[in-house]
Parts: sequence; C-alpha cells; structure tokens
Amino acid sequence: MKMRDATPPAASQPTVVPPPRGQLFRKYVGLFVTVVCAALVANGLLDIWFSYREQNVLLMRVQQEQARSAAAKINQYIKEIEGQLAWATLLPWSTDTLDEWKMDAARLLRLVPAVTAVAQLDAGGREQIRASRVTKDEVGSQIDYSQQDFFAKVVVNKVYYGPVHFVRESEPYMSIAMAGVRRDYGVIVAQVNLKSIWDVVSQIQVGVRGRAYVVDPAGRLIAHPDISMVLRNTDVSRLAQVRAALAEGSAAPAEQPPVTDDIEGRPVLSVHAPVGTLGWLVFVELPVGEAYAPLYASIQRSAALLVAALILAAFAGLYLARRMIIPIRALHDGAARIGRGDLNQQISIKTGDELEALGEQFNRMAATQGRGADPSARARQFGKIPVSGGGEPRFATAAACLGAVRCAASHRHDRRRAATTR
Repeated sequence: MKMRDATPPAASQPTVVPPPRGQLFRKYVGLFVTVVCAALVANGLLDIWFSYREQNVLLMRVQQEQARSAAAKINQYIKEIEGQLAWATLLPWSTDTLDEWKMDAARLLRLVPAVTAVAQLDAGGREQIRASRVTKDEVGSQIDYSQQDFFAKVVVNKVYYGPVHFVRESEPYMSIAMAGVRRDYGVIVAQVNLKSIWDVVSQIQVGVRGRAYVVDPAGRLIAHPDISMVLRNTDVSRLAQVRAALAEGSAAPAEQPPVTDDIEGRPVLSVHAPVGTLGWLVFVELPVGEAYAPLYASIQRSAALLVAALILAAFAGLYLARRMIIPIRALHDGAARIGRGDLNQQISIKTGDELEALGEQFNRMAATQGRGADPSARARQFGKIPVSGGGEPRFATAAACLGAVRCAASHRHDRRRAATTR
C-alpha cells in the first residue's frame, strides 16, 4: 500500500490591519490652518470695521468743515452788502440831502454789483427816491410801504432779510432793508441778485464729483454749481436730506453723514450747515463710491494679504505637521518591531524634545529585555518554541511545530495499517 503524502497544511497567519495613515497629519495641518485663518479673518474684519468708522468720522468732519466754511463765506458776503448799505443811512432824509443821497446810491451800485436797485423810504414808510441798474431812477414816487411787514420789522430790528423771490421766475433775488441810526433817517431797501453767491458755491471743491448747493427755507435752490438749475427755480424740498434738515432747524446734525440720493438720484453722503440768521442751508454732498474708495482699496489689500497669509499658513502647517509626524511614525514602526521580537533595532529620533526622549526609552527597554531574558523564554513570549538539533538553539513558530506533529502522527498511523494488512 502506498503511503500518502502527509503535507502539513500551511499555518494560517493572523491578518494584521494596518493603522490608517495620514489622519494625524491631516488633523495637525487642518488645525493649524484653521487657527491661523480664524485669527487673520478676525483681525481683517476688525480692521475693516474700525476703518469704516474712522472713514465715516473723517468724511463727516471734512464735509462739515466745507459746509460751515461755505456758510461763513455766504454770511460774510451778505454782511459786506449790509456794510455798504450802512453808508447810505448816515444822512437824514430831506430834500437838502437828495444830491448826496444820489451820490451814495451811485457809489453803492458801483461797489456792490449784486445790488440791482436801492430805495430810500422816509420815516413814514413812503418811497422818496429809487436808483436802479435796469430801470430809470425815480424821485418822489411816494409809494407807501408803511403797512408792509418788512417795514415794521426793520424799524424794530434795524435789519431785515426778505424771503428769496425769483424775478421773471428765473433769477433769485432777496430784499435787504436797513433802518437809519434815528427814526427820522428813514429806511434803505436794496434788491440783491443772489446769482453772485454762485461764485462762492462753485469754489467749494468736494472731492472729484461732489458738489455744494444752497437752499432757502422753502427748499428752493439759491445757488448750485449748475446755474441753470437755479435759473429754473428748482424745488429740492422733496429730497430726504433737505426735508430732514428743514425739519430739524437749528438742531445738532447727525453723528454720521446720512446716505441718501441727490438731485440726480445718485447715492451720496450729505451734510449741511445753516447760513447765519438767513434761514438758508448749505449742503455738501459726496458720492458714496468716491467717499468710500479708500476703504474699498483697503479691503482689497486686506483680502489679498489674507489670501497670501492663508497660503503661507498652509505651507507652514504642512511643514510643521510633517516635522511632527515623521518621528511619531518612527516610534510607531519601532514599537511594532519590538512587538514582533526584534529587540536589536534602534529607534533613531533627533528632535531634541519629548519625542526623542520617548524613543530613547523604547531603546533602553528593548536592550534591557534582550539582556535579561533567555532565548527560549523570549521566543515563547513572542509565539516561538525551541527546535533541537545543531549547536545553537533554533526556534520555530508554534504553527510550524503543530504542522510537524500532525505529519509525524499521520506517518505512524499509516505504518500500523500496513503491518496489520500483512
């Protein structure tokens, strides 16, 4: 009978699932980039917010200063006209002073181009003489103004500013009346063309596309860089900023310039200032796009710096995480070799920190176990048994020994069956 080949089955090795690679690396990189990104974004947002507030305050101060400066110039312009009118009130009215008064009126019309006509009223409110640029001079017209509202006010207050009116519904005019030093000196009344204020307004430079304009208490344009709008008797009381300014009167302006629409419908930053006791308002407006152009440029620079910083943070995170992961992997591989019984290997880590100290601890532990335990005990500890034969002890795994025992038992059983058969 032929003997069967007893081939020991291959010992099944336990399947070792390798630990997932890269998770710790990704965690370190993600954490580093997230922290840096959060810090940079928070800093950028705070910088933009504070820049926005500072820009608003700066814009308001600049525009308020421009509005107040324009209001002061207009007020000074009216005061200069008053000063010239005051010369004509120094003489009491009488027929004896008629020639002198004519000379004063001619001097006034020559020195003050804005004055188009001037009239002398006596103490009873009757017009005695009128000098004009556009009409013939009149003497002794005796037109009675004593019942007019302005006459009673100028007698009491010495100075009266009339409302703005438009001659031929185009050119803006106002009346300025001034009483003499005594009642018998009468009252001087001048008609002032307000187109001259356009020179004051046109000289105000508000950025590149900004503008300044003046409105009366009724909300009509008195002065504007586009003189045609004044000549058309444009009513701007429908604008939100004009309506709010007329409503608040002499109240303090808002802390921040309001964003509203101008006459052309553009969004603008608008501030205003009153003109003395005239009741007029000077508005200074700057388009929002131009006003916040420096802030927008700052935001773009901050965004570019943020992107560059994030890229640098990503590369720095990759570098630092790699510097941390390489020694950790070395420790992992060294511990795995020690676990398989290889006590002669050395874990080499040169980081100068706790990871290097931990690697040295592993090396000392392996060296201590290698010197203190006999080969048979160490082999049994790691799943191996000694095999006799030869000079030096040899070791085999338990699975290999089990296969050899099964093969010997099979041979012995076959030999017994063969002897029984014979």
